[in-house]
Amino acid sequence: MNKWVSAAIAIGAALVLGSVIAGAVRRTLADERRPEGLRNSAAAIASLVFSVAIIAGLITALGFVNRASLDEMPKQLVDYIPRALSAAIVIIAANVVSSFASTAIERSMGHASANVRAKVPVLIKAVILGMAGLIAANQLGVDTTIITLAAASLFFSIGLAAALMTGLGSRKVSGEVAAGRALRQLLGPGDRVQLGTVAGTLVKVHAVATEVQSPDGQVHLVPNSHFLEQTLRLVRGEPGPAAG
Repeated sequence: MNKWVSAAIAIGAALVLGSVIAGAVRRTLADERRPEGLRNSAAAIASLVFSVAIIAGLITALGFVNRASLDEMPKQLVDYIPRALSAAIVIIAANVVSSFASTAIERSMGHASANVRAKVPVLIKAVILGMAGLIAANQLGVDTTIITLAAASLFFSIGLAAALMTGLGSRKVSGEVAAGRALRQLLGPGDRVQLGTVAGTLVKVHAVATEVQSPDGQVHLVPNSHFLEQTLRLVRGEPGPAAG
C-alpha cells in the first residue's frame, strides 16, 4: 500500500510543481520586453514545461510501483526523445506562424464587419494548429489516419456548402438583374404602381431592386423579380428619362 501512496504523492507533487513552473515560464516569456514571436509562443512553451513535469512525476510514480519496469526505460527514452522534441518544435512553430498569419489577416480585413474580423483570424489559427497537431501526432507514432480522413471530409463539406451558397446567391442576383432590364422597358420614373401592399410612385429601377415612394414619403425597395411574378397595377406618369 505504501508504494501506491508514494506514487500518488509523486503525481500530486508533479502537478503542483508543473503548474508553478509553467506559470512562471509563461509570465517571463509573455513580458512586453520579449520579442513578439517569443511572446506568442509563451503559452505553448509553458504547456510543454508542464507536460515535462507531469511525465517526470509519472516516471517517479512508476518507479515506486514497479522498479523493474524502469530497466528498459532509458533505451526507450533515448528512442522517444527525438520524436517528442520534433513534435514540440512543430507545435511551437505552428503557434508562432498562426499568430503572425491571424494578425496579418485581421489587418488586411479593414473593410469587413467586426464579427468577420473577429472570427476569420481565429478560424485560420485553429486550422494551422490543427494541421500541426496531426503532424506532431505522426511524429509521436500515433495513427492519425481516421482523424485525417475526418478532417478531410469536414473541409470538403464546408467547401462544398460554401460553393453551393455562392452559386445559388449569384444565380439569385443574376435573376434580379435580368428582371431589372425587362422592367426598364415597361416602367419609368413617375409611374404610379401598386404591387401587393406597396403602392406609390416609381422613382428608379436599380440593378436588383426598384425604388418606390409611397404617398406618405416612405421609400420601398422591391426586388425586381416581384414585379414580374405578381399582378401589377400601373398608372402612367409624365414621360421621364430612362431609368439607369
